[in-house]
Amino acid sequence: MKIRTTFCFAIGLSALAMAAPASASDLVLYDALDFAGPVAKAFQAKTGLTVDVVEPGSTGETLGKIAAEGNNPQFDIVWLDGSAVMERMAADHVLQAVPAAAYDKVAFTDLGKSLVPQSHAFLPTGTSTTAIEVNTKKVPADKMPKSWADLQSFAGSVAAKDPNLSGPAYQWLAGFFQTNGVDAGKALLTKTLTNKTFAGLSSGGKVDKAVLTGDASVGINQDSSIFSKIAAGEPVVAVYPSEGSVSLPQGLGISAKTQHMDAVRKFIDFVTSAEGQAVMLNGDDTDFFYIPIIKGIHAKPGRETNITYTHLDDAAASAHEKEWKQWYKETFVQ
Repeated sequence: MKIRTTFCFAIGLSALAMAAPASASDLVLYDALDFAGPVAKAFQAKTGLTVDVVEPGSTGETLGKIAAEGNNPQFDIVWLDGSAVMERMAADHVLQAVPAAAYDKVAFTDLGKSLVPQSHAFLPTGTSTTAIEVNTKKVPADKMPKSWADLQSFAGSVAAKDPNLSGPAYQWLAGFFQTNGVDAGKALLTKTLTNKTFAGLSSGGKVDKAVLTGDASVGINQDSSIFSKIAAGEPVVAVYPSEGSVSLPQGLGISAKTQHMDAVRKFIDFVTSAEGQAVMLNGDDTDFFYIPIIKGIHAKPGRETNITYTHLDDAAASAHEKEWKQWYKETFVQ
């Protein structure tokens, strides 16, 4: 996931051209994923089509930029974590339906097929989920949490992201309510996230830091972020809660007002090709540890893939996005 501050670059274009409007390039990509820039660079090298890669920061900041542009969107395609936010943008007519032919070209695994939304709001390119991050040097083996409910015993020392800033965090919150019920879920979180210092962090990297330093005993974090730390030799594990793990698809959405559908189709074809997927796996940051959903593509070594998923009710999560984010902000964010 992106944690850096706002920047924008245009591959192959001069610094002056970087400020040009969307029409100056063949494709404008908004994203909040670590591998999007390298994939766009590889796409340009293969096709000769120019791509402006615009990375406002987190998923929340990217969604904020899209919202601020209103009826004058400057992107052709957006690439984010989270099915609920994609569904909401489709319902708001910010995105158009992905053509059926685009899905037909992709050799999805069974998991991949299960992530294709009936609305065609986005085309899934991989997935992850949210898990409990535990520092094995801080929490004894016999004290390990096994469920979301177990986090109550760590109250005051649980790190979590603000769903207003993090797409994965909103997907988790909506899934948490789906699993526990909204009222019971709110009550459980109120008993768990009792320390606002850690309950409204802006990124998965800050959750990692809080857990690794021992400032927090456990964290609620995207599992790909946890596995990037495990690969770096850090003493953490990902615990999948017994209540189930809600899938967190990463997806490509198409602007309702794009004038570059041919370039959009070619970009989708590249991302879902073996060549594009190889670029998505060639890095050490969080998003490179995604779970592939295309046949013949394998996750990075050591990344857990044997996960029992439940899928989010995107329509319900989308309908309550503003309300639930506001509740979280008022309850847990400093």
